[in-house]
Amino acid sequence: IQEPAAEHTHTVIFLHGGGSDGPQFWRAIRRRRPSLFAKFPSFRWVFPSSGLLWSSSMEMERKQWLDASPRDSSESAQEIPGLSSSVEYVLRLIEEEVQRLGGRADKLVLGGLSQGQATSLYALLRCEHRLGAYVGMSGWLPLAHKLDQGTLKEGDLQGAEATPVFLGHGTHDRKVPLELALRARHVLSTNMNVDVTWRQYVGAKLDGHWIKEPEELEDVAEFLQA
Repeated sequence: IQEPAAEHTHTVIFLHGGGSDGPQFWRAIRRRRPSLFAKFPSFRWVFPSSGLLWSSSMEMERKQWLDASPRDSSESAQEIPGLSSSVEYVLRLIEEEVQRLGGRADKLVLGGLSQGQATSLYALLRCEHRLGAYVGMSGWLPLAHKLDQGTLKEGDLQGAEATPVFLGHGTHDRKVPLELALRARHVLSTNMNVDVTWRQYVGAKLDGHWIKEPEELEDVAEFLQA
């Protein structure tokens, strides 16, 4: 947790990618420029860690929110190992931080990177609150194919229509292809009437599957300020 340097006004919950954890992701964000911590000194930043989950692709346990490829074709959240329990954990965190903010859910920002985006974005659709904003980077939306077809039988999806969303993605991302991020944008904006701010970037490190410096963080800062 990065505590605010000024009087606490907002909270950001930010989920790491697969194989990482909260402290490692916090250090990575702290080193990035421009500094989001410096730009928003009254923000409390929460970087939760996932538990250990068996990775079917790597045939070992590792820290990850869910065990599924971005192209997973499951029929429900219950079919994706880890997704339902991780989403419930994120929803509990949201409730705790909303209470800390005096009930002001509109002052809470949710987000994540890679499968941290996948998990937190699905949690957003399950969340009963209108949050202040959502920030997703280099990720996808689980069950987007079912949501796009209108055949998902979850029943408890809130839609999150009122929460503004930022999605950023590398054009040559080899881990999560751009087309999957575009599908997430389509489902949110077209099927759910979500206000989506979309940015794509050329030249991100780690085969395009990482934050593009400094442009992406500048765009995130502008989005949060707005």
